[in-house]
Amino acid sequence: MILNQIATKRHQAVVTEAVEKYTGLPVLGAIPRMKRDIFPMRHLGVTPHQEYEGSEEAMALLAEMAVASLDLDRIEDVMVQVDGWNPVERTVLPEKKLRIGLLMDAAFQFYYSENLEALELAGAELISINALEQKELPALDGLYIGGGFPETSAGKLAANVSFRDSVKAAADCGLPIYAECGGLIYLGSSIEIDGEEFSLTGVFPVRFGMSKKPQAHGYSIFETSAINPVYEVGTEVKGHEFRYSVILEWSGDSKGLVFEMKRGVGFMDGRDGLCYKNVLALYTHVHALGTPQWAMGFMKCCYEFRKKRQQQS
Repeated sequence: MILNQIATKRHQAVVTEAVEKYTGLPVLGAIPRMKRDIFPMRHLGVTPHQEYEGSEEAMALLAEMAVASLDLDRIEDVMVQVDGWNPVERTVLPEKKLRIGLLMDAAFQFYYSENLEALELAGAELISINALEQKELPALDGLYIGGGFPETSAGKLAANVSFRDSVKAAADCGLPIYAECGGLIYLGSSIEIDGEEFSLTGVFPVRFGMSKKPQAHGYSIFETSAINPVYEVGTEVKGHEFRYSVILEWSGDSKGLVFEMKRGVGFMDGRDGLCYKNVLALYTHVHALGTPQWAMGFMKCCYEFRKKRQQQS
């Protein structure tokens, strides 16, 4: 265990003694309380490094602090002991790696590293894509759009019309697309920011807006209640929600959403999960360690898409 926000040596000694006595876990270091946030904060938490000019300086400071405050040798020993996790069931893996696109830019950057590793273990070659600058999607077998801040880059996302159109065309052609939170928003028709409307991909007929207060915040659980490209019906999934966005307009029926929320808010009326062909978009974030069905379910869909495309060509 690593302690955080430690004020003094005495504070560290007291907390260390209590933790090790009552939990049996060794304390491997303590991060001192800092006088300022080296990464500025805003809605949803820390400002992403893509939008912060001082990120390199901040990382250098953190590295110095880690060397001075943590027992790195013991931490490395612990990491080696738990290495070798396998978040996927090795059932049907492709002989040739599948090209899985990954939107990675100032608008989309929230991805668990374990999720990306799970996709690679399941046979993915991850292709980083910049939705703000590239003109169109490259040739892909699947697309993963994680969370992020599409609202802060709404103008640039809207201005890149050719890329938006390529995402919509890919969805229409059956490309497997998995999108969560910020990715869900990007697949909507538009987002309204301070009274101005910004066009998005239009895969789903949803108009989004932003609230000053959190609309969902915390752990969530949903059960799969309808056919979709990733999860088998009846699968229970645990995840989390954290968003300020709101649905301003949607022409769909909440009964058509594929997940029933047992805990959490979801998209609407206690449900989550919008589907269109091989597209699955939801507000809930999942983690590959807690949801091993996610990586294999998505990759199987991508594999079937590639196989069908090859048969048709």
